[in-house]
Amino acid sequence: MEHKLLFVGDVVLEKKLEFSPEITQLFSTSLVKCCNFEAPVKGYGAPIKKTGPLVQQSADSAAWLKDLGFNLFSMANNHINDYGKEAMDKTLSLFSKDEVLGAGHEADAYAMKVFEFDGVKYGFVAYGENGYGALNGDREFGHAWINAERVNNDIRQCKEAVDVLLVQIHAGVEMLDVPIPEWRQRYKEIADCGADFIIAHHPHVLQGIEVYNHCHVFYSLGNFAFDYPSNHPEWNRGGLLQLIFEEGKFKEFQLSVIEKKNQTIYLEDSQKGNDVISELNKKIFSPSYVDYVNQAAVDFWHSAFKNYYAKPFNGISTYSAKNLLKQIKRNLFNRQIDYSMLWHNMFIESNEWFIKRAIKTIQSKQDS
Repeated sequence: MEHKLLFVGDVVLEKKLEFSPEITQLFSTSLVKCCNFEAPVKGYGAPIKKTGPLVQQSADSAAWLKDLGFNLFSMANNHINDYGKEAMDKTLSLFSKDEVLGAGHEADAYAMKVFEFDGVKYGFVAYGENGYGALNGDREFGHAWINAERVNNDIRQCKEAVDVLLVQIHAGVEMLDVPIPEWRQRYKEIADCGADFIIAHHPHVLQGIEVYNHCHVFYSLGNFAFDYPSNHPEWNRGGLLQLIFEEGKFKEFQLSVIEKKNQTIYLEDSQKGNDVISELNKKIFSPSYVDYVNQAAVDFWHSAFKNYYAKPFNGISTYSAKNLLKQIKRNLFNRQIDYSMLWHNMFIESNEWFIKRAIKTIQSKQDS
């Protein structure tokens, strides 16, 4: 007996979504259809204090996705708590407990969901990197955190209870087309604990694939349908992953490239999709991979992080008349240190690790 499990990346809907016939066919043959439900629904709660965008989606989004066939929703992500507990509570109430992964009170957020087909047990868990909604000791209600002390042992126990363990992780550097070494190492630790598949999202772009021992790691499925303004050329492209099992044994995977056009999801030409994945994999396994990551970190430091570190202390990162006037205004009217910005830079793992890489790379060039 063949079992197919389907995964896509990030979803935020402002308008109803439709599928092309090819996408509908893939959904119709899959037993589990899972997406990352990236934000709470509108009309509830109030925006929390945070650095970064506050995201919410249509109150009808859950119903639209269920009508399309989705039956499992990962909510361990950095936006699910953007409007606080009230909005998160309402969002969770739109789903049954069996449909939600990675969010709620701690016991629910870290709980595994099990689907059994023909006697084969498939276990699903979901985690996100640290963030304003992470269950990191600061709150009792939020999303499961991938680096919580309990996670490694949880993974071991989950694996003992199922035949196949699938771990979803919402983490990584946004808009970067390769995983950074620190996340690759963490995912290998998760694999060593018992994960059979690691399926990641958050960077908003596709990343490549790695097989570590027995575990297939899909580093980023990118966006599936993210109705939020962006000029990035890959914003409306992503991956649709189908895992195929036969008699309870993994047979193969199919990773297709999809594109959203006018609120319809289309399947790209299979050869074109294969070429995209092949190029992404070449970057991961290239001898210049680390140099590529380091240079990306340096570029991001100069374009963003340098400003992020100057701003909390009302400082100037780049000297100009315009920036000088801004600093005078801040000093006159707002002398407070922006601790939210500092927290964003220092405690969200991707930011912390990427900043350290940038500084080390810049320092080493200055010393040479």
